[in-house]
Amino acid sequence: MNVSATSAFQTAVEGMKKSTDQLNKTAQNIVGGSLEPQDVVDLKLSEIDFKANVKVVQTVDEMSKRLLDIFA
Repeated sequence: MNVSATSAFQTAVEGMKKSTDQLNKTAQNIVGGSLEPQDVVDLKLSEIDFKANVKVVQTVDEMSKRLLDIFA
């Protein structure tokens, strides 16, 4: 399996967008008066998903810098 830095970055950005969309949807449910426990779970999952995708972006950035250092 060959994964490029670009595809990893793009996948992470898409993941952050999905996490943000889920967060916004859940926030609207709560603002609308929802008292469902699943909304609290979804908020936390959105946070975890977003943070995981941020870590991917940070890792891609680190790896790119190291690769440039090797070839520089």
